[in-house]
Amino acid sequence: MKTPLEIATAWMEAAARCDIEAIAAGMADDCRRFGEPSWMVIAKPDYIAAYRQYLMSFSDYRLEIVNVMASGRTVVFEMIESARFSSPYPLSDGNAIQPNGKSYTDHVCTWIEVDSAGLIAEIRAYIPSTRGALMADAMGASA
Repeated sequence: MKTPLEIATAWMEAAARCDIEAIAAGMADDCRRFGEPSWMVIAKPDYIAAYRQYLMSFSDYRLEIVNVMASGRTVVFEMIESARFSSPYPLSDGNAIQPNGKSYTDHVCTWIEVDSAGLIAEIRAYIPSTRGALMADAMGASA
């Protein structure tokens, strides 16, 4: 059986390839993702849907792993993430944030817990506000 480091690294490499199917397959059905804003919790189906929409709205996506640390079933990744806001981002109220064509680069950190079945059980993602500020600026310009 693979180690948590190998499992989490393969999962993060799927994210870098934008391979939604591999990302979903690597997650336990009850996997939860904690992250911005305010460490809100997202269940697996909503996380996959949001990730898919993000990749449709942000082109030229790049994810570079710069550091990895593992301890037991916990694996922490330090990465550089970048993309360009190039297509509308739909909101739950039926409106959409219109793209402004701007790019962002963020220094991000993701903690992953691997369960005993070898699946991602929990994700904790720290993403600075660069992407959020870019979207807020675009939303303000579309209003």
